[in-house]
Amino acid sequence: MHPVLLQIGRFKLFSYGVLIALGGVVTVRFWLSRRAKMGFRKDEDLWLLVNAILLGGFVGGRVLFVFEYTRPFSRDFWTTLFGVNEGFSVLGAFASVTLGVYLTCRWAKVEFFRVMDYVCVGAPLWHAFGRLGCLMAGCCYGIPTRLPWGIRFTDPRSMVEPALRGVPLHPTQLYEAAGNLLIFTGLYRFALPRLESGRLSSGMITAAYFASYGVLRFFLEFIRADAVPTPFLGLSAGQELCLALGAGAVVLALYRRRSCTPS
Repeated sequence: MHPVLLQIGRFKLFSYGVLIALGGVVTVRFWLSRRAKMGFRKDEDLWLLVNAILLGGFVGGRVLFVFEYTRPFSRDFWTTLFGVNEGFSVLGAFASVTLGVYLTCRWAKVEFFRVMDYVCVGAPLWHAFGRLGCLMAGCCYGIPTRLPWGIRFTDPRSMVEPALRGVPLHPTQLYEAAGNLLIFTGLYRFALPRLESGRLSSGMITAAYFASYGVLRFFLEFIRADAVPTPFLGLSAGQELCLALGAGAVVLALYRRRSCTPS
């Protein structure tokens, strides 16, 4: 793949950043088209939400990444935490983005669960672009495979460990991008119209997204070469977080089903 999309002198335009930005533009346009239905009275309130999502995603993703891939509070921990070109763990963004959305909704005096539902419709679309960025950068790569669609990473600037460069690997980035697009399509085509027509309680789309992504990521962890093993049932750290995400989705669905009527 091509981690650097364009280089002029010392200036480098990284493919990962370009695809993240492109995904953000597409997703924010979707949210802007639904601003009134989300409950926001002004565009400024929605832009505050977008900034809260960006900040929450960055902080949560980086914090979980350093706890997963470095020894806590070591020199490498602090270097990675504040590094410019270090990685992120998308699972860490679930809690921090949710907190950012909640605080924004409190400030703007709009319904949290309804706004969160719209955020969760757009999130898998943005995430799909992000995984294409991972493919270009060579991060989040899979284990070796003999399947005909295995991908070889040969660029020395890619994040694939040197021992696996040139080896056919599972294109886990493409698997996850496709899975996220399926989740987005299902939420956008089937769940969102029911929410907007009052046939679905707010919060249920959030629960559906958390559960569906948790299932997708849980099984992909089996073929990711960078999965962090844990002693609990032979699961990876990512799989344990997926179980927690799924449990949270079930609790949320039961809570919203019992406490709310469609509105």
